[in-house]
Amino acid sequence: MVGQLRPTICEAVEKAAASLDIAGVRALRVLLHAGVSAYWPLVKAAPVKQVRAYEETVQSLRQRWDEESGCVADPSAADVLRKMDTEVAAFLDLCAARSGAQWLEPVDAIAAYAVSVLQGTVLRWLSDCDDETTLVVLDDLVSSLATRAVEV
Repeated sequence: MVGQLRPTICEAVEKAAASLDIAGVRALRVLLHAGVSAYWPLVKAAPVKQVRAYEETVQSLRQRWDEESGCVADPSAADVLRKMDTEVAAFLDLCAARSGAQWLEPVDAIAAYAVSVLQGTVLRWLSDCDDETTLVVLDDLVSSLATRAVEV
């Protein structure tokens, strides 16, 4: 799914964009929230899939660190992160385009930040199943992302 948005997320953003009567960073925040709100149920619906993905990544990293003591990227794990970065960057670009906002930083860097926060959030939720904390973190992520943009 490199470079593509999951249909559920794309549809949520497009639906929210169609109902906007504001533009710029305020609109961007609404669209980011719509997308993140559509993403979270996808995670919650497949916890075993999420755990397996973490297990595969950790296994790959364990083998790499057992064989190599120097800090060299693991090709498999790095590829997974690059694909996530690409998908999140597409989401960020879509939200910016539909809102009339522009990112102040390279979208790839913002996407890497968002993926890092999301990965930690998913792992935490898989550990404690605390929906309330997760929703607070996701809302904070949206707020943080919105500060990285300006109105066009």
